[in-house]
Amino acid sequence: MPDKKKLFKYKKEQHEVLENLLNILNYNNDYTFYLYDLDNNKNLQESIISLSNEIKKYYPASSCIGVNNQKCKRPYLSIIRYILKFHNKELYVMDFTMNIENGETTRTKKYKII
Repeated sequence: MPDKKKLFKYKKEQHEVLENLLNILNYNNDYTFYLYDLDNNKNLQESIISLSNEIKKYYPASSCIGVNNQKCKRPYLSIIRYILKFHNKELYVMDFTMNIENGETTRTKKYKII
């Protein structure tokens, strides 16, 4: 059961954290992002993980693996999923073939926030 105090006490701060996350992820201006970009862009990962202190302060974050220093392959993706789920946003996942620089292609996942 989430902490009721944080649910009501920090509504404005929670909305600001959501807006910060959406601004970080909206680098395509259409609320889509690619797992390939998340895995290969350290600045993007660090900017998402840097939200963890705010998440601990304003959210009931005991179920967010990326914030609680538990072993996780992609803590930044865990943070994204947790925040979007908390704010009732939907995250659609599609398989996607992406062209990389040398004319090579790679399979990745494409995420769309609704």
